[in-house]
Amino acid sequence: MSRRVSTFERLALKERVLINQQMRGLGTLNNEFQQVDQMRRKLDEMAREQVADGGEQMAGSLRVTSQLNFQIREQLETASNRCDHLSEELQNIRKKIVRSDRRREKSANKADTLRMQERIERDAKREDDEASRRRTRAP
Repeated sequence: MSRRVSTFERLALKERVLINQQMRGLGTLNNEFQQVDQMRRKLDEMAREQVADGGEQMAGSLRVTSQLNFQIREQLETASNRCDHLSEELQNIRKKIVRSDRRREKSANKADTLRMQERIERDAKREDDEASRRRTRAP
């Protein structure tokens, strides 16, 4: 096997290792995204439930309700922003994985092509050697 073939095989292996690392990162980010999205849905549900009563209320209870509403909405906004950021990160990692897989595939194909060319050249040389031996033996 020539150095070029082994070089392309090593490149393909390196890309495979990179893809595996990226897939682990993708899994971790996906788990985090699921947790944040679940939290965002719960906060959204809580915000909808915080509807003011139509009857008379004390100023203190209105203030507490308002503060709770404000905190829920603030956390909801933070969770939504985090979900947006994580979804962008997930998209970027998926694109990197696809690019790495294409590079791996190209390297593997190039190694296979070079290996096939070497085999064809070896076979042709062997046939030439056998033909020249036959000619020298013939009377």
